[in-house]
Amino acid sequence: MSQARRFAELLSEVARDVTRRQAADVCCGNLTLEQFQTLQALAAADRLSMGELSSELRVDASTMTRNVALMERNGYLARARSEQDGRFVHVGLTAKGRRALETLRCDEREILSDVFDRVPPADRPRIIKALEILQTCLDRREGAEPCCPPQLARRPLS
Repeated sequence: MSQARRFAELLSEVARDVTRRQAADVCCGNLTLEQFQTLQALAAADRLSMGELSSELRVDASTMTRNVALMERNGYLARARSEQDGRFVHVGLTAKGRRALETLRCDEREILSDVFDRVPPADRPRIIKALEILQTCLDRREGAEPCCPPQLARRPLS
């Protein structure tokens, strides 16, 4: 097996396992994993327009609108029209949203700490560095070219 193929398989397995842990052990009550990610994105930017939020989380605008409306109804988010341009709606965290996010972040750190604890101490700095490199490579905002030319992106599965 090539290194590139093994890399892809391992990264996919790790991503699925982290997502499973987040969905099962971090998000509870009336917040989904997607809503947790929405809170995280808003906390990182203070407030975002609906379009920016959709783009940041890579979801369709209509899906984001439904998600934000539900979170607003539950008191986690607040929406307001832009004072500079009324066509734009900005979304920000409420005090309840900030409290929920802090609790969920603590839960996330706690459920992932068992993984960190199993990593041999001598390997931890290298793994952290590798994850930082991966995060940079995965960040699409860097202006990188897409991984697949458009004509290959949707080839049928065999």
